[in-house]
Amino acid sequence: MKVIIAGGGTGGHIFPAVSVAEEILGRDGSNEVLFVGTKTGLENGILSKRGYRIEHITARGMKGSGMVRSAKAVFAAITGVSESMSILKSFKPDVVLGVGGYVSGPTVLAAFLRGVPTAICEQNAYPGIANRILGRFVKKVFTTFDAAAAFFPRGKVVVTGNPVRRDILSGNPGGEKPKGLTILVFGGSQGARRLNVSVPEALSMLGRKDLSVIHQAGAKDVESVKKAYESYGIPARVAPFIDDMAGSYAEADFVIARSGAGTVAEITALGKPSLLIPYPYATNDHQMANARSLERAGAAVVMPDGEAEPGNLAGALTNVLQKDKLDRMSRAALGLGRPGAASDIVDRIYMLAGAN
Repeated sequence: MKVIIAGGGTGGHIFPAVSVAEEILGRDGSNEVLFVGTKTGLENGILSKRGYRIEHITARGMKGSGMVRSAKAVFAAITGVSESMSILKSFKPDVVLGVGGYVSGPTVLAAFLRGVPTAICEQNAYPGIANRILGRFVKKVFTTFDAAAAFFPRGKVVVTGNPVRRDILSGNPGGEKPKGLTILVFGGSQGARRLNVSVPEALSMLGRKDLSVIHQAGAKDVESVKKAYESYGIPARVAPFIDDMAGSYAEADFVIARSGAGTVAEITALGKPSLLIPYPYATNDHQMANARSLERAGAAVVMPDGEAEPGNLAGALTNVLQKDKLDRMSRAALGLGRPGAASDIVDRIYMLAGAN
C-alpha cells in the first residue's frame, strides 16, 4: 500500500503524521509513505532526521486581510494543486491523508480530483475552516474530540483520538528518574514567551526543595530561562527544543504546557496531570476548547494566558501539587487517552485502499 501524508508547519501537525507513518510502515515492509510539505516548513528537519521522503509544493496561509494577500494565497493554492497532481501521477498513492496546515488542502483536493481515496485528521475540538471545507470532499474524517464531529457531514467522522508516536507511548526514560517532583514545561515546538517568563518565578515561590525542571524554551529565550532557574536555585535542564520527548515525559510527574492537540493527546495517553495555559491567539480559540475538555474530566487545571502571572501560577500549583490530587488527575487523564489512535486510523486507511 502506498500513502501520501500531506501537511506540516507545526509540530502539532507533523508529529501525528509521523505516528501514522510509523504504523503504516510497521505493519508491512512493502508499504510506502511519501510526505508532502513546503520547502520552508518545520516538517523538513523533523522528517529528514527520521529518514522520510518528502516532496514540496507551493502553499501559503490565507490569514489576514487585503486583496493582494488573498490573491497571492489563491494563486499559491492553484499552483499547489497543479504540483500535487504531478506528485500523485508519479507516486500513484492508494490513499491521501491530510493532517493539517495549509499545505494539506491542495494535495487533498488534487487527490479528490484524480479519484484517489482521501481522508483528513482534525486534531482540535474546534476545526479550522480549511478542514471544514475539505470535510465535504474526503471519504473519512478522523477527529480527536467528540465535539468536532458536529462540523462535518454525518457518516464520515470517526473519533479516533490524535496519534501519538511510538517512542512516547513506550514510556522509556532516558536515564534514572530524579528523586522528588519533576516538572516538564513546554510551549510547543517554538517555545512560549508566557511560560518562559512566568514559570521559573512561579516555581521559586513554592519554596519546595524537591523540585527539578525540564523546560523547552525555544531558541530565542533559552539563555534567559537558564539564568532565571539558576538565580532561583532550581535544578533545571533547559533546551531550545527537546529531541527526547519520550524520556522527558517518562521523568515528568507534572506538565505545564500550552494545549495544542498533540500535547493533549500525549499527556492523556500517558496519564500526566497538567496545568494548561492555552495559546490565546489560536484560531477560534481552539486551544482553550482542548484544555477545557481535560478540565471537565478533572485531568488538568486551566489558566488563561492573561492570568498566568507568577503569583497566580504559584497559587494554582500550590493547590494541585499534592500526591492525592496528582493521582486523581493522572487517572482522569488516562481515562481520556487514546493510545491506539494511530492503529485505528491506519485500519481505516487500509479499508479506503481496499487492502487487507
